Amino acid sequence: MGPLKKAARFAMGEGGSVKARVVRSGLWVGFSELGLSMLGLVRSVVLARLLTPDIFGLMGIALVVVRALETFTRPGVAQALIARQQDFEVASGTAFSMLVARGFMQAAMLAAAAPWIGEFYESSQLPLMLQVLAGAFILGGFRNINIIARQRELEFRSLTYLAQAANITGTLVTIGTAWWLRSVWALVFGQLMTAFLNAVLSYVFVPGRPRFAFDRAVARDLMRYGKFITGSSILLYVATEIDSAVIGKVLGHAELGYYTVAFSIVHMTTTQLAKVASNIMMPAYSKLQNDLVALRKAYMRTLHLVMFAVLPASLGLIIVAHPLIRVVYGEKWLPAVAPLQLLALFGLFRSLAAFTGYLFEGIGQPKIAFIQGAVRLTILLPLIVPAAMYYGLQGAAVTVIAGMAAQWIVGLTYLYKRLGVGLGDMARAVWQPVWTATVMGLAAWGMMQAVDANRLGGLVAIIAVAGIVYLLPNLRMLLALKNSRWT
Repeated sequence: MGPLKKAARFAMGEGGSVKARVVRSGLWVGFSELGLSMLGLVRSVVLARLLTPDIFGLMGIALVVVRALETFTRPGVAQALIARQQDFEVASGTAFSMLVARGFMQAAMLAAAAPWIGEFYESSQLPLMLQVLAGAFILGGFRNINIIARQRELEFRSLTYLAQAANITGTLVTIGTAWWLRSVWALVFGQLMTAFLNAVLSYVFVPGRPRFAFDRAVARDLMRYGKFITGSSILLYVATEIDSAVIGKVLGHAELGYYTVAFSIVHMTTTQLAKVASNIMMPAYSKLQNDLVALRKAYMRTLHLVMFAVLPASLGLIIVAHPLIRVVYGEKWLPAVAPLQLLALFGLFRSLAAFTGYLFEGIGQPKIAFIQGAVRLTILLPLIVPAAMYYGLQGAAVTVIAGMAAQWIVGLTYLYKRLGVGLGDMARAVWQPVWTATVMGLAAWGMMQAVDANRLGGLVAIIAVAGIVYLLPNLRMLLALKNSRWT
């Protein structure tokens, strides 16, 4: 019990060295994202059982539009405040005022554009859906600006409480409404309720109250840093969402529904893991940006941990995609199997590329992330429409894999220039996850020959054996984490 009590005291504490805060943040954010991923999986499965693929597709189109407006008006305030070396309090009032004004502007723009978007996608329901969803922008603008202060100081405990409370309640509301309505409005109402809870609960769980203020010099400073964040966000949005936009227009709502479910599974099991590490490490990189040796060491150690989590998840999805969809989601979702297997590879490249992009943003080099996004988009734009038209969901998935792989390769060149990280260094960092994941994959394939994977018991047995085979050779590494040094 002694080590457990010591670990609990450490997790509940605050402050300390960069290493201590990174490890503590990892505990809290890891716990949070594990809970959110499990919650997301439950929500996805239950809603897939209650609703039809065309409902998922229609909501997918609505969210593409919502995310477009969110991205094209993103000022990069959060990243600018995290990277800012001056006093946070000086800039927080101006940043809060900018975000509130932006929320009202976004809502007005979405409400006005809704009829034309509905006409483009030939949907009578879409305009009203978008006009209702516009309220989420106003709610989001009023979130407590001190959330960014907690991220900046690597104090994630209160943010974990906030995320869990808002998402658990929002999920229960969404599922209950879906059981009652059995229509797309359940998803719309759930989205709006989650935004409301995130705004209200941010003042319950995060200390400090924002104030309205506006300082032109501070605003210019924030916008000057944020311009590359905005540019990168726009490029990454187009590169990330163009497949859904094209599928919804070219192939229809049902096909987009299959693609959306496949993509959500990949996001929960691969890219979400990299997002955890990135959210923790970006402020850590900011604090280490003047110590190149410590920065390089922190990046390599975190890369090893990210690959330890993401690589087996990607490989596992490729192997068990068919029984997973059949058993968990049901027969009507089987067309999602092929895109799921392809997107699992995309998830691996996306995790690596995004993880590198957050490093450059953390050290005050957002222009590099912008260049990465531009390269990815150069691959996608000329290929995505013909790929979807002639090869369907598989063609779209292959195209996004190619774009993401190109983005990652560009990031590698800048890693070498800025940190001196070469291919040999990366190979040594990921060697253990690679060979242990390969052994895990062989064990999973062997179990699939021995048991009936199309039954829940067989699927659980395959996943359990694969997990044990993967963890056994990595136990020593996991036990050694408590003695690891980040700087």
